[in-house]
Amino acid sequence: MLQQALKLTENWKLLFDFDLRFELPNEALAADDWQEAQVPGCWDVLTDNKLADGAVWYRLSFEVPADWPDSKTAIDFEGVNYFCEIWLNGKRIGEHEGGWSGFRIEPGDVLIPGGTNELVLRVFKQGDKFPLRQCLAGFLPDVGVIFGGIWKPVQIGVVPAGELADVFVEPQSDLRTITVSCKLEGETDEAGWTISALLLAPDGSVAVEAEYPVNAAASQTIEIDAGERVSLWSPENPELYELTLTLKRNGLAVDRFEHRFGMKNWSIEGEQLLLNGKPVHLRGILHWGWYGDLIAPIPDRQAIRTELSRLKDGGFNMVKHCLYVPVRDYFELADELGFVIWQELPMWLPEVNEEFKARAFTQYEAIIKEIRGYTSIGIWTLGCELNHEADATFLKELYEQAKELTHGAIIRDNSGSGECYGGLLKEYADFYDYHFYTDVHFYPDLLSRFASPWREKKPWVFGEFCDYDEFRPLGQLLERKGERPWWLKSDPTVNPVARDARWQYHRQDEKLAMLPLPFTEEELTANARESAYVYRKAVLELVRAYPHINGYTLTSIQDSGLASSAVFDDFGEWKQPPERFRQINGATMITVTWDARRSWMNGGDRLVTWDPANYAPGESIRPHLAVSHFGAQALTEASLRWSWQIENRALNVGARDIDMLLTGEFREIAVAEWTLPETSSPLQVVLRAELITESGIVAVNEWPIWVLPKAARSASDLAAIAVDTSNGLFQGWANSQPGVRAWSESDGNEGVQVLLTARWTEQMNRFVEAGGTALYIERGFGPLAVKRAPFWRESLQLFHDHAIMNKFPHRSHTSMLLFGLATDLVLDRAKLGAHMPVMDRLDARIFELDRYMIEERIGEGVRIATTLRLEGGLGSQPDGLERNPAALYLLDGALDYLLAASMNGRA
Repeated sequence: MLQQALKLTENWKLLFDFDLRFELPNEALAADDWQEAQVPGCWDVLTDNKLADGAVWYRLSFEVPADWPDSKTAIDFEGVNYFCEIWLNGKRIGEHEGGWSGFRIEPGDVLIPGGTNELVLRVFKQGDKFPLRQCLAGFLPDVGVIFGGIWKPVQIGVVPAGELADVFVEPQSDLRTITVSCKLEGETDEAGWTISALLLAPDGSVAVEAEYPVNAAASQTIEIDAGERVSLWSPENPELYELTLTLKRNGLAVDRFEHRFGMKNWSIEGEQLLLNGKPVHLRGILHWGWYGDLIAPIPDRQAIRTELSRLKDGGFNMVKHCLYVPVRDYFELADELGFVIWQELPMWLPEVNEEFKARAFTQYEAIIKEIRGYTSIGIWTLGCELNHEADATFLKELYEQAKELTHGAIIRDNSGSGECYGGLLKEYADFYDYHFYTDVHFYPDLLSRFASPWREKKPWVFGEFCDYDEFRPLGQLLERKGERPWWLKSDPTVNPVARDARWQYHRQDEKLAMLPLPFTEEELTANARESAYVYRKAVLELVRAYPHINGYTLTSIQDSGLASSAVFDDFGEWKQPPERFRQINGATMITVTWDARRSWMNGGDRLVTWDPANYAPGESIRPHLAVSHFGAQALTEASLRWSWQIENRALNVGARDIDMLLTGEFREIAVAEWTLPETSSPLQVVLRAELITESGIVAVNEWPIWVLPKAARSASDLAAIAVDTSNGLFQGWANSQPGVRAWSESDGNEGVQVLLTARWTEQMNRFVEAGGTALYIERGFGPLAVKRAPFWRESLQLFHDHAIMNKFPHRSHTSMLLFGLATDLVLDRAKLGAHMPVMDRLDARIFELDRYMIEERIGEGVRIATTLRLEGGLGSQPDGLERNPAALYLLDGALDYLLAASMNGRA
């Protein structure tokens, strides 16, 4: 390390030269539009032109001690993004390409000891001169903007006569031996050099103090025995040792290296990821390096500490730095606070050519060497969602390079997999990793098919998944900030994300003002936050039931101009109470599984899908309570207690003692069987479960269950209903309703008041025109214009003040009540005629409003049209209307409304 080092972090100035007016520093120095610059920092905070890639000139006048003339000196830059040329006192002393790692420049005799020195840099970021996809810009250009400038610290100092360089401190698999490898630079090929090692245990006591001879080779390796009683590092117990290496010449200290690290070892056995020989479950958050006000990912230590502490409060134990490399403080604090880091290197949709490959190998080597010694790094990925551009030879060589540099770390070439992103199917990977973004009911098929049991046994950790875009309370944001932040402005020069029509957060208030929305910002925000929690709860509980899935990374940590799917809002604060989030994201988690059902259909066995969240009165319910335990220690003498509750009153209770639950174990503990009460109106019961030990409650969870009565209809009402069974949707329901009539396309519909149909004909249209009523299920082939859109993700479901929705117990958010009704089809509001909304979809990304259910007048009659899946049938939804309790209840509500409309003469 540099001796007598001076930090060069104050009194910098910069000059914007986007028009490339100047080629040489003397030309730039003569300009009169220099301004103050923050170093470390980025120039983007000083200009609205976020698209300009440079040039930007930096200059600093500084002095160094007069006693440096006979010393070898160097300037250490920890990070300049992306390409820079460097002059000192008018002479060009070097250049560097690559923004994620540091570099050293030796000025030689150009430096003036005891006098004033003028340091000048010309910097370009990735853009036109250095194309984004060819220069490892990562994902930040897609989240907001890639930053430019001297974004990490700079210092100048004296290079010692002998220097400890490229030091890698590595605990071995025996969790006792520490291997230290390094390079010796300078005059160390002479005799008389030694390395002394002082190892302090986490409690501050001296664990090892030893002296090691230096051989003539440039590379040195020493082994340190930490002794019999070793404290291991883990997220639950982040114990850190402190190692000081002193390079001595004839007994005198010449250079020193200090490093804090934990004794830990990662390994894989079959499908299990192990930390220190114990199973571990990684509960991670996706981090894009997004810090809106800073632009560059340069939070200070207190901001990082606050961020990690908040994450820990919500049950997280991992951060995935996705396609960027954070500052050293982040790694150091992760080491200290007990966070695993998944480090993903910045290759995103690359344009691969020979020049790009050369850059990748060179820059990856520099990045890995710089950060590989941090204890917190547990997983590496070399790129994200790579397509066919990244060929097999390239990825193989990158993987092998990373393996060699890290001495065998857990590495994957392509986060997300070539299977999912059109890339290489042959993988260079130590674990499976998929990025599933989908609705709840499609997860079981995906989880069963990918990384299937017949595949090679490897752990599975989601590199990113389970996003849910929420409604941003823009009014609150503007009130707290005082003005619109740059990442929500519409000018694409100021906010480059505004160029992409797939997300329009910058137009939120403008677009909402054009929509007929009878909901307040507070109502929309509450709806979104509760809906997001329900969605993530369902997905995470499902994932925890697959023991070979060793963890996940939720998308993402903080809202940005690209997405509102984060767990933190624009101020880095929890959207949910963290203790509530921890219920579904903790080391120990209670979940439910359910009995399977089959039926003999058309000459063979088939799986019968059903809705475990909604039932008819009097049904027996059998949730299997299971526990996923990944705490630091096995659970002994624990008790699982559960109760069935109505309005917080326990009506049925149970308990089961657990002698032992090992770390890494997922086990069914009990079946909380109960017969649901009779009721004539919708009734929500709640199953609550607690896992308790002598020290208190270890885990808690609860599941709302709806009891939905079926309507008892008179013979006259049934005779007034006609069912079109031509496509089968209403066939099962009609068979269970003796007295309903079959719709006739001829004139056999006398006395019919209500029509149920999943197709639309001219005869049906005439029936409604003449005063009839109809419930019409639109499946995309009828008279109403439709769009395709996800139901849970990227949206809010809105429930209007309408008799049908007022009877349906939706509670103003998307819950598992709607599991069997969820559809991927909406009515295109812009192409509908005059109508009354019943239930809507508000897109949370582009703020377009469409309909799930509407009421229309056709002539003298009324038609209720909907795209909701009364018949279920998507993924793991109930198969058929008769197995879909919520759909049956909604159907009854619609029939009541239409019968009343007909009898009251409204139709």
